[in-house]
Amino acid sequence: MRPLTPRHRETSEDVSNLARLALLLILLALLLRLLAVLAEDHAYGYVSDGSDGAWYLAHGYALVTGFDEGKLSEFGDPYDSDGVKISLRRLTTPPLYLLFNGLPQALFPREAAVLLIRVLQALAGTLSVWLVWRLGRAVTENERAAFIAALAIAISPAFILEATRVTTESLYILLLLAGLAHHAERRERFAVTGLLLGLATLTRAVLLLFPLGLALHLLLVDGRRPGLRRALLLLAVYSLVVGSWTVYSLARWDRFVIAGEGVAAFFYIGALEQGWQGSHETDKQLIEDTGALPEEPLARQATYVQGAQQRIAADPAGYLLRRLSELADALLQPHGTDYLDGPPLRLMARDWLREGRSPFELLRWVTAEGFWPRLLIYAIHFVGLLAGLAGLWLTRKRWRQTLPLAAFIAYTLSLHLALHAIPRYIFPILPLCWVFGSVALLQAGEKLKARQRKAKT
Repeated sequence: MRPLTPRHRETSEDVSNLARLALLLILLALLLRLLAVLAEDHAYGYVSDGSDGAWYLAHGYALVTGFDEGKLSEFGDPYDSDGVKISLRRLTTPPLYLLFNGLPQALFPREAAVLLIRVLQALAGTLSVWLVWRLGRAVTENERAAFIAALAIAISPAFILEATRVTTESLYILLLLAGLAHHAERRERFAVTGLLLGLATLTRAVLLLFPLGLALHLLLVDGRRPGLRRALLLLAVYSLVVGSWTVYSLARWDRFVIAGEGVAAFFYIGALEQGWQGSHETDKQLIEDTGALPEEPLARQATYVQGAQQRIAADPAGYLLRRLSELADALLQPHGTDYLDGPPLRLMARDWLREGRSPFELLRWVTAEGFWPRLLIYAIHFVGLLAGLAGLWLTRKRWRQTLPLAAFIAYTLSLHLALHAIPRYIFPILPLCWVFGSVALLQAGEKLKARQRKAKT
């Protein structure tokens, strides 16, 4: 295959040096994540501040220990002083992350369990850096481009701090990148791709339909007969993995579910003018819209869809504008800035412009707590998006290699055009944007060097 940057011929020495640098980068990524984890209060996760951490911990503990129904008082709920309400038979989220955080809780004391969960997530984040490097090598066939992509993910404060959050992103991104890297490297064990993507879907159900796109990719690239055989193998293993939760739910609770049931709720939330205001407010709004709040999961999902349809029918143009606006906001607001102390950058910039653009005021802002990590998050986010868009165009002739990555980006954005969108849900596309963006940055650097050489001569 033709390399993406033919002006630069990588020698074996170049490749060897970059491989050593990649190893050092992976060690740096691990060190940064472990330092972030060790700086955290590991008891804090049990006291909910309205985020998802305590909910995941409570339901993970309940699923592993067999606590089907009731309240767990040791987990804080901002709406209920008696603790987090558990009803596993009505669980809407997939099980894998709950098992991931529930097993340490069943084996160790509370603070030790949260520390172990975060250390495991630090390892997952480090492996994700390695997988971005592998993915970049497979797609671009250029060691330097792969290194640039991995470097961005390794040093991004958003990815570093993700290891400290008790949410699905660390595990989901790891499994997603592993599946895509295995597929991109054209290994013959297509069952492994199905296994990895199945596990990713059991972490975040939003991935449910994406493997159909990979199956189509195999048909396009490998031809009808071999492509069909490989696609069927991938989908068969994927279906078995995802179906394991369906079988378990039927056997334990007589409930039919495929991966998870959150899609209908996100569809309804996406139709609300005010968006997400918390589960209690959403339930109250659903009762106002439909007059019902069924206890049974299937009936609840149908009611969510009914409520969304009513709102869309009442104002279709307004609904479309809201969806476009919310998706744009989710893209333009980098994920992870809320993990940092200090005022937002947009607020800093607005106040500085309003207050006469004083250099002393600017100095006060740039020395404020969290300014430089937040600035780095913004830089990595927007350079990744913009350079990634350019890289998509530059790699268009290599669609056989790049199509799965481009398809996942399009799939995620299209899905959240209809469903509720926040920066956290868009976050998993950023490593793939950097795989494409590294190509654009590398070619831009080569052109700049060529112009400088020409100017000197």
